[in-house]
Amino acid sequence: MRGSYTGDGRYLADGEDVALQVRRHLAVLLRSFMVMLGVMIVASAIGGAVSPRSGSDGVDTAVGIIVLFFVVRFLWTVLQWWSDRIIVTDRRIFEVSGVISKNVASMPLWKVTDMTYRRTIWGRLLGYGEMSLETAGQNQALDKIRFLPRPDHFYRTVSSRGAVGRPPMRGVPEDQWVETDIDDTGEMPRVIV
Repeated sequence: MRGSYTGDGRYLADGEDVALQVRRHLAVLLRSFMVMLGVMIVASAIGGAVSPRSGSDGVDTAVGIIVLFFVVRFLWTVLQWWSDRIIVTDRRIFEVSGVISKNVASMPLWKVTDMTYRRTIWGRLLGYGEMSLETAGQNQALDKIRFLPRPDHFYRTVSSRGAVGRPPMRGVPEDQWVETDIDDTGEMPRVIV
């Protein structure tokens, strides 16, 4: 399944299989877009009020530069959204982010003791959610994933990986792992909808 990962594969370990790869939901761009749109509307109003007068070239230029700044800022946000990925493999969850310099935040699935996912009203309307991954007393680089598209599918994919809550046993097939306490099934993931 390595072929389904659209990255160059340099972040995958030998034999690691990709189960899911997603970008954050488009809603992550909404705030930046609304700010840019607001600036454009205000700039148009200022331009309409000031431009008919002679000698308003300085104001028009300043307003144009401000609008250009917010357009470039929005385009940069879109480029970041396009290049960022969240990947679930058979061993871990990791996020590759950054346009020029790359940042890889990773969490082994066996360290995850609790998963909580939450969907606000906006999240339910637009189709995104937030996933919180907790470990036993440690802060991890990847503890909250916001603006997650199709969070139900993501939750089921992570939950079905099988190694959640168990350290890897090198050289022993998973079907031969021996539980130390058969009655203890460990903490169950929580879902907040």
